Amino acid sequence: MSNTFTSRVTGRMSSRSWAIALGIGAIVLAAILLVVYLDRYRSRVSGENAPTPVLVAKQLIPKGTPGSLVASQAMYAPTTLPRKEVLVGAIADPSYLAGRAAAVDIFPGSQLTATAFSATDTQFVKSQITGDERAISVSVDNVRGSLSQLQAGDTVDIYVGATGVVKLFRPNVKVLAVPTAAGGNLILKVNQKDAADFAYAADNTQLWFVLRPALGAKPTQPDTATAASVLR
Repeated sequence: MSNTFTSRVTGRMSSRSWAIALGIGAIVLAAILLVVYLDRYRSRVSGENAPTPVLVAKQLIPKGTPGSLVASQAMYAPTTLPRKEVLVGAIADPSYLAGRAAAVDIFPGSQLTATAFSATDTQFVKSQITGDERAISVSVDNVRGSLSQLQAGDTVDIYVGATGVVKLFRPNVKVLAVPTAAGGNLILKVNQKDAADFAYAADNTQLWFVLRPALGAKPTQPDTATAASVLR
């Protein structure tokens, strides 16, 4: 009887010891998990708040503005923001703007992002002109010469014909855009002081476009042709 009682007491004490040990183990495990969780939480919060460089617009950047102009005119300000506030595709390096143009209006205080800039600065005509440069539209009805071979970016010599005389009008003129299958006009880059002359010539004379070489073109010499000079 005594042995049986002793065994029962011993068993109960052993079970109680195991229960206490398991309880302590659970507390220790919970404490470890809490420490790990807090450590990861601190790391995540720290990462989200880490200072991240980004470019922010200082002024309105209109759609079509060349990226090179945005950079050269300092239309942006470099700053840092918490990582969690930085937009996807945010631009931190100004060199990314080279050869691109604003694809949308970018308002002051906005982050400059990759999606806000086109992949090329030739997508928009106005992104290809600055300062005294202008873009003038010329009807294709009044144009002869290498029109079918023209592409945006080409340069041409333009000759004008009126009252029996053909002469060099303007050399080395850049073509900004050409008509598409749906129609449209040629768009040329001109200096603002020449815009009126181009407009008059387009409406009142016959124009010929002579395509220039892509590389190594020599200066075009002024030339005038009349019936007498051609038939002599």
